[in-house]
Amino acid sequence: MNKYHQQILEEIEKRKPISENHHFDVPKYLGTNHIFYNLDNPTKRNLAKKFAKENRDIPLKKWRELLDALYKGKSYEEKTIASFLLEYLPQQRKELDPKELDKWLEELAGWAEIDTLCSGPFGERELIEKWKIWKKLLTRLNQSKNISKRRASLVLLCKPLRQSIEKKVFDLVIDNVERVKGEKNILITKAVSWVLRSAIKNYKKEVSYYLEKNKTTLPKIAVRETSRKLLTGRK
Repeated sequence: MNKYHQQILEEIEKRKPISENHHFDVPKYLGTNHIFYNLDNPTKRNLAKKFAKENRDIPLKKWRELLDALYKGKSYEEKTIASFLLEYLPQQRKELDPKELDKWLEELAGWAEIDTLCSGPFGERELIEKWKIWKKLLTRLNQSKNISKRRASLVLLCKPLRQSIEKKVFDLVIDNVERVKGEKNILITKAVSWVLRSAIKNYKKEVSYYLEKNKTTLPKIAVRETSRKLLTGRK
């Protein structure tokens, strides 16, 4: 086992709660079917920050091996901590090939695992600097038979949309939404809503026009939530 992986497993073991909450099925809510140690996000983030601080010079090869091991790990905590590490070690993250995400998504289940990977680490700068690679990847994910990857193809664009005024980013969002807007699964309908609402900051007129033109074919929840944000500015 990768020594860094073992180190993180030991930290998870030390931090897991003694008692579990039996009144609410947290794994079911999160959509995960992996071992669940019930560590909350602040605890996991602190663990990831501590590791990043102590291992800022971790060689890229070792770091990639660690991420692979964590995403293939048996627990929800390993997978989500891997995504926090992507946030907290930006220099190593910049050296990664975006196509790595495709294989990591194979190991994830449920909205929480997908969104922790896709909504935090990657922003406008990384997307634009490797635009051809990202566009090809996001289009492929959007056309995948794997629903986790289809959700990822939208969620990965939410943060860049809020940061970017490059029209090609918005155009890719619309292309991806068009291919999945007829799906009924909540993993997709909520992602469509999220990505359209994220676009309002920099593309309000474009979103308003698109919503009006497609309100009968978009998911109802996306129309309702996006219309409310256009009107009130609130989520």
